Amino acid sequence: MSTRLDTTSGVGDPVAQPDDLDPRLLCPTGRTERLRVVVEHYSPTAGRCPGCGWPVARRQECPSRQVALALLENRPLPVRLAHLADVVPGARAGRDSAADRDRRRDELDAMPGLFAAPARTPEQGDAR
Repeated sequence: MSTRLDTTSGVGDPVAQPDDLDPRLLCPTGRTERLRVVVEHYSPTAGRCPGCGWPVARRQECPSRQVALALLENRPLPVRLAHLADVVPGARAGRDSAADRDRRRDELDAMPGLFAAPARTPEQGDAR
């Protein structure tokens, strides 16, 4: 008798789509709105999220809550939600490369300000 999983049955974890997310996450929102999403989609037990009705096995699994937390903490989306990075404003997937960080810093340094910004020193390990 074999104990292999049947991958042809099509039964698996549901994949979150943009329609499954809280609509407030699909438009540019502020910190307060994101915090509301986190609170409203907090599921104290397994079952269904009280905010969106998403089936959750553990209380942290609601996709709206995970996206809102990632935006609040300025970190990439979890791997299972990375496909939503193009839909949610401000969301990103994966780690930033050094070139992305340098480009973002250069853009920030080029912005006008009250005082001239001090010259940045290269990060440890950068060879410029």
